[in-house]
Amino acid sequence: WPWFALALVLPLLVRFGLPPLAGDRGRARLTHGGFPLLHPQGGQPVWRMALCWCALVLALCRPQWQEAPVIHYQSSRDLILAVDLSDSMRTQDMLDEGQQKDRLAAVRQQIAGLIDSRPGDRIALIVFADHAYLLSPLTQETRALLALTQELDFDLAGRTTALGEAIQLARQHADPARPTALLLVTDGRNTAGNADPLQEAKLAAAQGIRIYTLGVGADPDTFIQPYDEAGSGQADPSSELDEPLLKELAKTGQGRYFRARTQSDLDAINATLNALEPAPMPIAQYQPVI
Repeated sequence: WPWFALALVLPLLVRFGLPPLAGDRGRARLTHGGFPLLHPQGGQPVWRMALCWCALVLALCRPQWQEAPVIHYQSSRDLILAVDLSDSMRTQDMLDEGQQKDRLAAVRQQIAGLIDSRPGDRIALIVFADHAYLLSPLTQETRALLALTQELDFDLAGRTTALGEAIQLARQHADPARPTALLLVTDGRNTAGNADPLQEAKLAAAQGIRIYTLGVGADPDTFIQPYDEAGSGQADPSSELDEPLLKELAKTGQGRYFRARTQSDLDAINATLNALEPAPMPIAQYQPVI
């Protein structure tokens, strides 16, 4: 109630604004037994009474502290990110503003942007190579997910590519009660594991999981920095990319196949994914004031 601050000048108005009383000749006076206490007595300083008056007026104003808003989200969903960490992800063929970077560095940047743009969703992180591993279960802890994304590195899961196990692991950790989407990021073909990718995709689709696949790798005419010990590259950097399989997986999972040749392609794919799988709308709910 900020208007109560006007009462701060009330003592000054009473002291200097009212005419002096000539006496009690037929005129009523406002009296109170506590009025004598307002006069300085025994050397009591006036500033102390002024301070008490200011404290009283401040209490009348009812100062309140408003906490930061608590954000809730409507229509949130689950998103499972499965990232290929096989040895071929070392290939430095992803152009980013004229500079070449390895595929994993480009994918790290893309995944971080996707996570950061969907704070209301529950997101899980799976990595796969020789086998698939759950790096983070479904969570809304965006900062923790971003930290894990920056730690993605080669040789964490081996050197080959277990696509089927990645889909299988995503299916096992999905919540059947919530809408779920799987983004499978790879630059190769299924070369490891005992799980058949198409069969696992059919089981995932029956479970209600929408599957998006993302093939990473440049065109044959892109200059490639050698990544192996012999110092040799390869004529077609995407020769190991099994696009027919990735397209079939996306079709089975009623999703979509994406192809990324540059960093800008990955950024555009994030925008498309956010349109296909709408991000939840934030609703601000304020905590009680204190």
